[in-house]
Amino acid sequence: MSFVITLITEKLNIMKKLMYYIGIFLLAGFMMGQTAYAQTTTLTKKEKRHLEQLRKKKERTMQRQASRKYYLQLLEHKYFVFEADYLTGPGGASFILTPDINFMSVDGNRAVLQFGFEGAIGWNGLGGITVNGTLQGYQVLVGKKKNNINVTAQMIPAGPGLPPDITLNVSDDGTAQLYLQPAGSGPIILYGQIVSPKKANIFIGTSLF
Repeated sequence: MSFVITLITEKLNIMKKLMYYIGIFLLAGFMMGQTAYAQTTTLTKKEKRHLEQLRKKKERTMQRQASRKYYLQLLEHKYFVFEADYLTGPGGASFILTPDINFMSVDGNRAVLQFGFEGAIGWNGLGGITVNGTLQGYQVLVGKKKNNINVTAQMIPAGPGLPPDITLNVSDDGTAQLYLQPAGSGPIILYGQIVSPKKANIFIGTSLF
């Protein structure tokens, strides 16, 4: 009987030692894993800077895509105002413009094209001319690069006059160039910004027709 008790006691001692070593082994493994994880998640300044650059690039891309979608919707729905702040004429002469009186307004097929020069005498009371008309052959083409939304149309004046061909190139941020090609004359190029009519700050002068 004492032999059996002794044997059982020895087995218990062996099991206790075995459990002790297993515990130490598991604890060591856990500590090593934590250390390795900490090492893998510790980034250098260069790596952090690179990740921040990637984050900002992704943010800019998302903003650009959202902006492009917004302006594309305005153009596709034929509901926008192009406010011009600079003009280059057929002879190469350039003029700084006031956007509130120099613009092209589009609402469906109806369009208003207006020029005005402060201090000058004009037919519309704003030192220039205001033409009402309708758009024909209106098309919106989308490219893959900047200045990648292209609008083409022909404006038919409400009164006498030859209809100019219109080309509008729009960037993702809404900046645009409006090319007017009157019959028998060189192109007039206006530079400006596309805005929603609800946000436009324009003053329409007196039209001849």
